[in-house]
Amino acid sequence: MSETSNAEQALPPLRYLGVVHEGIPVRNLDAAVKFYTEVLGLKLLPRPKLPGPGAWLGDEDNTVQFHLIVTDKDYIPGSDARMSPTGRHTAWMVRSLDDFRARMRQLGVEYQTLAGIINSDQLFVKDPEGHTWEFQEAK
Repeated sequence: MSETSNAEQALPPLRYLGVVHEGIPVRNLDAAVKFYTEVLGLKLLPRPKLPGPGAWLGDEDNTVQFHLIVTDKDYIPGSDARMSPTGRHTAWMVRSLDDFRARMRQLGVEYQTLAGIINSDQLFVKDPEGHTWEFQEAK
């Protein structure tokens, strides 16, 4: 174990309480809203008057929020980006991966599954802008 400096010892610990929202840059707001509402089952939320266009979405229990931000100058992977569990992505916990898989199959949405790495299978989907999303089931 390495020695810590006095400055490191004086740093107060960070205590995270939870996620506030996920900010997602998009170019095509209509396509993004359609994906997040129809595929991921989120609902549109009230959004304050902000300087640029966008949409706020959340789940039925208001535990998950996605903030879509229309921009053409911030990084967006692009619709041709490959779905990648090793690239920048966010993972969300769902009640049932079986239900999630069934929904993706019914909608014809491509997904990938990794199994045997952690306590839950990991299911990955890609939105129309190329963002990869991971979903896991609580065990």
